[in-house]
Amino acid sequence: MGVVGTCCRFAGAVAVIPIAVIIAVMLETPAVTKLDSKSLQSASQTHKSGGSKQDATEAYPNSDSATPRMGSGSMFDKIAFVYDSTNKWMSLGLDQHWRKTMVQECLRLERDDKVLDLATGTADVSLLVGERLKHLGDGAAAPESVLGVDPSTEMLRRGVSKVDNKGLTGVVRLVKGDAQDLSSIQGIDAAGAVSEPTAGAADESIDKITMSFGIRNVPNRGSALQEMRRVLRKRPSSRVCILEFSIPNGEAPLSKLARVFITHVVPFIGQIATLGSGSEEYDYLERSILRFPQPMDFAAELTSAGLPVESITSFAYGAVNLYAATAGA
Repeated sequence: MGVVGTCCRFAGAVAVIPIAVIIAVMLETPAVTKLDSKSLQSASQTHKSGGSKQDATEAYPNSDSATPRMGSGSMFDKIAFVYDSTNKWMSLGLDQHWRKTMVQECLRLERDDKVLDLATGTADVSLLVGERLKHLGDGAAAPESVLGVDPSTEMLRRGVSKVDNKGLTGVVRLVKGDAQDLSSIQGIDAAGAVSEPTAGAADESIDKITMSFGIRNVPNRGSALQEMRRVLRKRPSSRVCILEFSIPNGEAPLSKLARVFITHVVPFIGQIATLGSGSEEYDYLERSILRFPQPMDFAAELTSAGLPVESITSFAYGAVNLYAATAGA
């Protein structure tokens, strides 16, 4: 689609999203759905019988099998230079609020926790966790209390600089790795130099796990969920908190407008922010949201993987959901 056509598409989308809607999103009271054992069992059985597509990644147009797929670390390398700024535009500036809610309310951090932040990207959640642990520790936190893992070198390189600037070097460690296999990781520095692989997260070595807007890009969600289960300590205090987009399925006007925003405005912002160089990548991100399971279906996936979901908190009229899970039995 040409620039003129894209601009027309954006103008049409913006025309139906007045300032009042944006204010409504900012002032909304998030909807919290509590899940009991009966509803979890029913959702889990539905998931097992119906199944779901696991691989959310795509091949680039006109690419061969050797080309990294959309949704991979290589794809995020291409858009890393605008990732933080476009997040703010696409979320109406609320992305940090959602992350803070996850860290401050869902994780239930304790002073000596070891936290794994998957799909850490440029380390926004890792930084929030590191700061919170320092606060709980009266200004100090244990070395490498936070392990941030991501497959993108360029995202991590920017994250390492942010960790340094926040004075959290030593508390937060960022590494290159795959959420589907955490047995091996690679260190990285602010210049982007990646070290040789070393041993990753051991069995039952992690107290809390976070993942923000990354699970839908994992080729095999089941493998990632099993890895979370493997590394998580089997304690009542252990938690898994996952933030992810989803297409609102409600018929309320604001839910419908949220769908329009995701399907029309989000790709346009990505194209403008990257001056057209990242249009394919941001179109893919829109499609990945469209394909991601509805909240109860994803809760069923988590439950089937041995990570029973206690609650789902919905923001932006269902466009963003926070899943709070435990270590299970």
